[in-house]
Amino acid sequence: MSSLINLVKWHYSSTTYVRSQSQLDREEWLIPNVLRFNRYFLMPAAVLIQICCGSLYAFSGFNLPIERQIYGPNVVKVDGKSVAVDRGISSNVFFVAVACFGVTAAFLGPWLERNGPFKGALLGATLFYAGNLLTALGVHVKAMPLVFFGYGFVGGAGLGISYIAPVSPLQKWCPDLRGIAAGAAVCAFGAGSIFSPYTQKALIGSTYAITGIKNLGVPATFIILGSCYFVLMVLASFVLRMPPPGYQVKGVNIDTIKGAEKFESTTPTSQLSDNESSKTVNADDKETNKERTVVNVATPLPAASAFAMSLSKSLTSPEYILMYIMFFCNEITGLLIISKIQSIVSNQLRKDSDTAANINSILGGCNLLGRLVLPGLSDYFKQRKIFFVISLVMQTIFLAILPKAIGDQTYAVTLLAAFVIAFFYGGGFGLIPAFLADQFGSKNVGATHGVILTAWAIAGVGGGLIFNAVYKSEVVRLKPDLLHVYDLNFHWILAFTSLGVLVSVFIPTNLRTRRLPKHPGEWGRFRFINGRLVRIFKVLSFKMYSKEEEDEEWESYLRTLKVCDTIGEMKVGDNAA
Repeated sequence: MSSLINLVKWHYSSTTYVRSQSQLDREEWLIPNVLRFNRYFLMPAAVLIQICCGSLYAFSGFNLPIERQIYGPNVVKVDGKSVAVDRGISSNVFFVAVACFGVTAAFLGPWLERNGPFKGALLGATLFYAGNLLTALGVHVKAMPLVFFGYGFVGGAGLGISYIAPVSPLQKWCPDLRGIAAGAAVCAFGAGSIFSPYTQKALIGSTYAITGIKNLGVPATFIILGSCYFVLMVLASFVLRMPPPGYQVKGVNIDTIKGAEKFESTTPTSQLSDNESSKTVNADDKETNKERTVVNVATPLPAASAFAMSLSKSLTSPEYILMYIMFFCNEITGLLIISKIQSIVSNQLRKDSDTAANINSILGGCNLLGRLVLPGLSDYFKQRKIFFVISLVMQTIFLAILPKAIGDQTYAVTLLAAFVIAFFYGGGFGLIPAFLADQFGSKNVGATHGVILTAWAIAGVGGGLIFNAVYKSEVVRLKPDLLHVYDLNFHWILAFTSLGVLVSVFIPTNLRTRRLPKHPGEWGRFRFINGRLVRIFKVLSFKMYSKEEEDEEWESYLRTLKVCDTIGEMKVGDNAA
């Protein structure tokens, strides 16, 4: 047992990626001796991979066709119109896939850091392809457990490692553009639900769930789409690679956490001694001098080593735990609405299947837009936390509106609420890699991002199972009028978004707030609205510190780190509270 515990400890503490010089030389080229690698090539590669992974969001379009083929028709007349009723069985495959997605990302995140993104993307593509083929077989032989195993377990695992594979290298190659890099890495995941519903309908047959009339059918659809996804993901994986050792942009390296970048820049490249192996290159184009980077620096900068955080320390820090809760609360609403949106549009809003697919695609567009816009804004304003606060507040407001909007069948208000929730749901995914890199360094982002995705997985599985259980009980209670069948579910989710607002406010992002040593009896700390540091002690007493007191304590702390000679004055207002 002790050996197993030691193995787990090693797995989550070792993130060193070792490469030979010959491999580093090869990775300088995208096409050997023809086209040199540029960090911006990673972005279209990430988009291709994430579009394929994002097909997960369109799985709700498979719910009714899968249940029709395995269990037979389940059609009722509503206002003289035939409507296929969701049995609530196939939709659970989505939640199992989400669970395996998160668990795999958490477990293989450190492995990805040690082995590189190419191997991770290739493994993910293979697993996802196998999952699609097994699902096709399960539907063909009418074996629902095989569908759960194929798409839920195998496919979900493939999606988990594929999702984080492009995120980690982009955060490392673009430490100066963490928000934009994160948005580029994950934005196309939302795009998957824009394209997939149309291809699914065209291949299966648009009225198959109601009439049984098909084009190619469900099994063939999984085979065809799975094959296309596999080819695209494998091609894109050849672009992925980590930056060379010692890579920096504008004084920011893979160890730098937010607030320490001013410290790094105080040690200029010219101070390197002659015996330190160094090479100056351009991050974007070797023929220009717009961005200088330092590669293969043998001795790390003093400030970098002083403020860098290990993976194990990052994962057990109070701020990481708060971020985990915040991310869970931010994603649960959008996740559950996305899984049911086509059923809501068809059954509660009385629209046809074409309209439902269109709405699902627009929802995917909002998801995608959030993943691009919010990270970009966070780079512009140099803040991440405030956008999570805004996201959770907006989701709370529109989630509270949604039950009445559906009950009154106010189509426009219902769609507005769903689109706003989807926008901020996607925004959370776009923001979180950059926020994690700010807090714990891009060196750890593959693992910290992988672990935090388990919050999304828990929201998908735990939240999804509760959602479906409540839904089924409400169907029995309210049948045949199912207009308000989702009200109770929306009410309990509202409690989590409200909790998320509170938690997000108290996440410390200021370097001083995070790093100043605890005082005897100190229970917690925060920054008051005027930026002053406040400590909370166990007897529930509060002490607010003056700027002078804090500066003196900070300078004393820096002297203990022996980096004071290379560090200029850090003002309290340099980072948000």
